[in-house]
Amino acid sequence: MSKTTGEQQSHIFIQQLTHKADVSNLDHCLFREFDILSFRRLLLVRYATQSLTEIQAKCNEDVTVDCPGLPSGDMNFLSLTWYKLSEKRHGIIRFSKNEMNPQNYSFIRPARFGEKYSLFLTSVTPEDSGRYECAISANVGGKNQNLQVDLIVNECVTEAVLTTKANVLNATQPVRIYVQDDLPVMWCIIGYVAVAVCKMVLSLISIWV
Repeated sequence: MSKTTGEQQSHIFIQQLTHKADVSNLDHCLFREFDILSFRRLLLVRYATQSLTEIQAKCNEDVTVDCPGLPSGDMNFLSLTWYKLSEKRHGIIRFSKNEMNPQNYSFIRPARFGEKYSLFLTSVTPEDSGRYECAISANVGGKNQNLQVDLIVNECVTEAVLTTKANVLNATQPVRIYVQDDLPVMWCIIGYVAVAVCKMVLSLISIWV
């Protein structure tokens, strides 16, 4: 009886060890799967952060730079500020819930808010090209956002030189045609005068003879 009890206890002990090993392997697999999912999420976040919105514009065109963090345009934030990024971050314009009117910074060119708190720039030039940042200060419990947009303005094309060349060509062509038309008329007149002179000389000779 004691021998049977000892074998049963040994069997139970072996089952417990096997169960613990299975649980340990399961936990290891779950932990490994969690690490893979976390790594994928980090990659997605990093990729989303690095991918920037790019806007192409023509010279002297009015441009609206939308804030990627406000697709609906709802005022679900404390404040929103536009910056231009270069060596330093230069403030352009700011809107806050606590202020009635937007606050303009000492920026090098005029700017204002457009629809859905976008940045509206009039008559852009290649000097306006660069990276702009839409900084959103969230409400209590929310998450602040710093979203960037690249603006590329094409080079300005001057049409004055082309117009001047066209005018010069148009002005010189009639002169050439006029000169070419006048040459036969002059030769005809000279020919008539020569014939008349010859006739007069012949008449005088005949009279003298």
